Amino acid sequence: MVIPVIEVQGQSYPVNYTGWYGYEGYHAFKEGNPWGLMGEAYWIRDQVILKQNALFIRAGLNYYLPSGNRINAGFAYQYNYPYDDASLPYNWPDYRLFQQYLIRVHKPKGLWQFRFRIEERWLGRKTDVAQTTFDYYKYETSAIVMVKKSFDFGEKFYGVLYDEVWLVFNPLDRILDQNRAYAGLGMNLDKDKEWRIEIGYMHQPNFSSSVDTDNRSRLNHALRVTVTSDVPFRRLYSRKNKMMKELKKL
Repeated sequence: MVIPVIEVQGQSYPVNYTGWYGYEGYHAFKEGNPWGLMGEAYWIRDQVILKQNALFIRAGLNYYLPSGNRINAGFAYQYNYPYDDASLPYNWPDYRLFQQYLIRVHKPKGLWQFRFRIEERWLGRKTDVAQTTFDYYKYETSAIVMVKKSFDFGEKFYGVLYDEVWLVFNPLDRILDQNRAYAGLGMNLDKDKEWRIEIGYMHQPNFSSSVDTDNRSRLNHALRVTVTSDVPFRRLYSRKNKMMKELKKL
C-alpha cells in the first residue's frame, strides 16, 4: 500500500491509515476502597493492521476522591517504529512519568470527563542510524488536556466524543504537538456496565517544528478498538448486598 502525500503550500506531509487496538482500565483494589491501579496497553499499527507503528503501555496508582474524580500517577513506555517520511529512520523508545487529574460529571443522559495530564518524557536519540545504542535521551515536558462526552443510548449502547490537545513546553521547539479528535460507539458487555468495548475513528494531526523529524508534520486517520473496564480487583459483597441483588431478580 502506498502512503498518500498531500501538498500544502509547497510542503508535503504523509497521511496514514492506522489501527489502535487496546485496553484501558481503572481497578480499585477492592470494592469501596479509594485506592487502585489504572492501566492502558495499545498495539498500534500502520495501514490499519499490516505494518508496525508502535507498542504502548501505561500503569499507575489510582485514587478515587469522594466526589468521584480521580488522581493518577505512574509511568508509561512506548516503542516506536519508522512508518512514514516523518518518522525517525530507526526504532526508538519513549519513557514517561505522568501525573493526571480526572474530573467526572454525571448527567441524566451521559457523562462528561475532563482530564489534565502532565508527562515527563525521555526520547531515545542516535547520531548514527547503524549503531545499536542511543547517544542520549531527549527530555520533553508535555501537557495534555482532554474533554470527553458520552451519550447513553439505552442500557446497552452509548456514544463517545472527545478532543485531546497535546502541548510541549520543554524544549520550546514547538508548543502544539498534536490533536486527537475522536467519535465512537460503545457497548456494555455486562449488566453492571463494568466491561465495555468501544469502536471509533480518531483524527490525529501531528504538528512538528522539531529538528528530529526535519520539521515534517503528518496526519493519521485511526481506527480505534478498545476494551475498557472499571471492575475492582476484589469485590466484597455483604450478605445484605447479595440479598438485594436476588430481590431485584424477582
